[in-house]
Amino acid sequence: MENQDIIISEINKIISEEIKFLNRYYDYDLKRFFCTELFYGSAFLSFFNIKDIRDFDTGRNYRINNHLYGKANFSFFDTGKIIDLITGIELLAIGLNIHSSHENILRKVFGKSENPEKIIEKNYTIELLFGDIFYSRAISYLINFDDFVIFDNILKSLLSVHHSRIIIHQMIKDVVNGIKNIYWFFNEGLTEIKMLNALLKEMFFTGIGVSNLDVSGEKTKEFLGVIDKIVLLKTYNDLDDYTRQALSESSEAILYNPADDFYARSEDLKKSLEIEINKLEPEWIKDNFLKLSFKFV
Repeated sequence: MENQDIIISEINKIISEEIKFLNRYYDYDLKRFFCTELFYGSAFLSFFNIKDIRDFDTGRNYRINNHLYGKANFSFFDTGKIIDLITGIELLAIGLNIHSSHENILRKVFGKSENPEKIIEKNYTIELLFGDIFYSRAISYLINFDDFVIFDNILKSLLSVHHSRIIIHQMIKDVVNGIKNIYWFFNEGLTEIKMLNALLKEMFFTGIGVSNLDVSGEKTKEFLGVIDKIVLLKTYNDLDDYTRQALSESSEAILYNPADDFYARSEDLKKSLEIEINKLEPEWIKDNFLKLSFKFV
């Protein structure tokens, strides 16, 4: 097992115990909201050269060389704190997944003339309750990382996700009903839809900061561009999934289903992304990004 996989396995055990604990009190399928591949944690770990550490042990800390373009770049890998940080982020992600499930957001928007934000407020479901519980559990792990700036940035990105989600879901409704054009999502609305995955982007940049990676060089623009495309790819995948689930259960007559457009954009992006990742240097960071990109395919 590779060292990154050892960390992911350890975090999976922790989160599985959290889910198991909650299920003792309420019989609800929480596992379906948990991605065991840990997208967010893997994004963070992309900037750490831990592959060649011998006899890797999650109970030990390491001084690692995240070398870039022939220059040494040492950082302290506090394994315990990093596991806490990733665990907290992945618990937040579960909360986001529960909140964004079609039962409590998209499905309620269709056929309603009210403001979607007020619709959500009036329908505080068991799903929303569990989402909030996962948020609260995440805080205890994030605090253990002991970095207020990172903690603050994570919370700000979470607020951005929720704000963007309200706007995007209303836009999806308008597109389906023929009021808006689908091309809004791919042109003037592109910045807004990326905010749906503001938390993922924040984890990339948190990884850059904690790994002490120097991103001032000209060549680093290449993997910054890759980050942007991975965030966009996950966004298209999410929008495809959201709309297909919501519209499949809608009782309304659907004028147009935008899911196919999101899927097509996603497929085009996958092809260009693979080419760009294979151009990355050094080899260790390319391998990390390739491993991450496979999780989105």
